[in-house]
Amino acid sequence: MTSTSPTSPTSPTSPISSAPISSEQFDREVAEEIDRFAANIEEYLAGDLDEDVFRVSRLNQGIYGQRQGGTNQMIRVKIPYGGVTPEQFEAFADIADKYSRGWGHLTTRQNIQFHFVELRETPAVLRDLAAVGLTSREACGDTVRNVAGCHLAGDLDEDVFRVSRLNQGIYGQRQGGTNQMIRVKIPYGGVTPE
Repeated sequence: MTSTSPTSPTSPTSPISSAPISSEQFDREVAEEIDRFAANIEEYLAGDLDEDVFRVSRLNQGIYGQRQGGTNQMIRVKIPYGGVTPEQFEAFADIADKYSRGWGHLTTRQNIQFHFVELRETPAVLRDLAAVGLTSREACGDTVRNVAGCHLAGDLDEDVFRVSRLNQGIYGQRQGGTNQMIRVKIPYGGVTPE
């Protein structure tokens, strides 16, 4: 069976997408990090940034290079404790339609992955995610990965405490913890089995 890669919405020679960054949409620190990553992409594509250095930068953003050739990427988005808002679902649909193949893959670790995203478009995807409170940061590499858990834990009368608050707290504290010695994957539960 032969595999064909879909046509990218932009060509590999088009400039990197620079959607406007608004501090009302997401944190300035995240915006600056995405801008630095976009600059790294330009340096890498111009041959001014070593492949190994760029790989670390790319993986820290939750972006894997695909092996089908070209500059297609897979972006893994963290969904802390499996909770998704309607706005986040809409953002996923928009990202799938604009930058990927029209769909994403849900993973067993409560992430969603978008394949065949053109490298030059990845900063725009990161901005779209940040605008709805999501990130792909540290979804790859040796770091603390997504904090998984049941979004319903604590909603039943017999549940001792609301695990989702604990999950969100740990998820929020762990952003920026790159360059760990190992990958750490944290799952939490709390729903009483029937």
